[in-house]
Order: sequence, then structure tokens, then C-alpha cells
Amino acid sequence: MLRFTFLGVSGSVQELSGGNTSLLIAGEEGRVAVDLSANLPVLTEADIDMVILTHEHIDHVYGLPSLIHQLWIKGRERPLAICLPSGLWGLAEGLMDLFGLRTKNRMFEIRLLTEQEFKVGTMSFTLFPTDHTGHSVGVVVREKGEKMAYTSDTRPIEDIPAAVRGARVLIHEASGVSGDQELLIKKGHSSGRDAGILARELGAEKLYLCHLPAEEEAKREILREARSVFERSYIPGLLKEERIY
Repeated sequence: MLRFTFLGVSGSVQELSGGNTSLLIAGEEGRVAVDLSANLPVLTEADIDMVILTHEHIDHVYGLPSLIHQLWIKGRERPLAICLPSGLWGLAEGLMDLFGLRTKNRMFEIRLLTEQEFKVGTMSFTLFPTDHTGHSVGVVVREKGEKMAYTSDTRPIEDIPAAVRGARVLIHEASGVSGDQELLIKKGHSSGRDAGILARELGAEKLYLCHLPAEEEAKREILREARSVFERSYIPGLLKEERIY
């Protein structure tokens, strides 16, 4: 059964109560971190098999060297795969080189991968392009008939990728409301209404909103807007394991 835990749900500016948007996804076999910022100890304890980085912005990648360093301190020996768009290869290597991670004594093997389709344990993953940066991707995860999709940061998705169709759970960024649509699109983001529309068109069962502003009233307004289009919209709790059913 697919399970997922939000380690953070904030946009570019963190809150005192939580960090930037990042996820832990687990199947019957296999555990994968998607983007790296908040609550890294959860990932070290989970003994993850892979990291997926969706794009190059700092709020999605800055935890990479710290995670590797913590895994090394805790005595990890088996390799760690890092899957990322090909345009992020130099960024990932640069972050590791900055702290000399590959040169540390008894450092485990770090494998950078750029595949768009792959398996981790019992889960199958597909990366699809999004409209945020020149390299940004979203993530689709499947396991035994269950399917979820995470858009990461993106402008409204109008032409739904084939890989995303049929997702029972949609995790979609919502950086504001439709009244700010012009500014959101300029910055490469979506509104709560945009997220709700995509969930409705997919026929999803649940929509989780993320990449949210810090202000509580702003969150409530985004949630109200999403629910006006798709009733089963939620702002997720942190460190609470969710399941697809």
C-alpha cells in the first residue's frame, strides 16, 4: 500500500512550525524522498533508497548535502540513488563538492540518475515535465493499482500528461488564489482553484495542497478556493502518514 508523509508544506519562505515542501513516499518495499528541506532526521531513520529532486530552486535542494552528511555519520554503507532532471546534474555535484562529501572516509556510493521511468522496491515512478523552470518535473508513483501524482511547483497544467491520468491522490502546489493569477503565472505557480480544477478533471479522490504561504488566513483562503471546485481538498498535516484508499 502506498503511503506518504509531508515533511514540509511551505513555499519559498519557511514557517516556524514547518519547512519547505518535501515528501517521504513508501511502498510495501522501498522508500523515496522527494525534494529535500525539512525534517531530514525522518529520512535518515527511514533508511531511504532514493532521493528525487524536482527542480533547481533552493527550497527544494538545499537539504541534499546535509542529508548525505547525516547518513554518513549514522554509518550508511549501501549506495544512495539521486534521480534528477539532467539539467540539475552539475548543481547536485556542486553541492556535494562544496562540502567535500565524496572524499570523506568510508563515504557510501552516491549514484546520480536521470531516468524518467524507474522502479524502487514495489513502486514504479514516472517523471513528467512541468511548467515552472526549464528543468522542472513532477512525479507519478504507482504500486499494485494505486496511483498518486505530485506536481511540485508549476503553472496551471492544462494539457494533462498521460502518466498523471488516473491518479487517485493529487498533491499540487497552491501558492495563492486566483485573484493573484497574473502574478502567480509570472512566477511559475498555481492557485488553489487551479489545483482544484486539475483534481476534478483527473477524477481524483483527494487533493493535498502544498507550497503554501506562511500566513494562516492565506492558507484558509486557498483551501476555500480549492474546495469551491473540488470538495475533497486538504491542507496536510506534517509528519502524519497518509495512505491511498
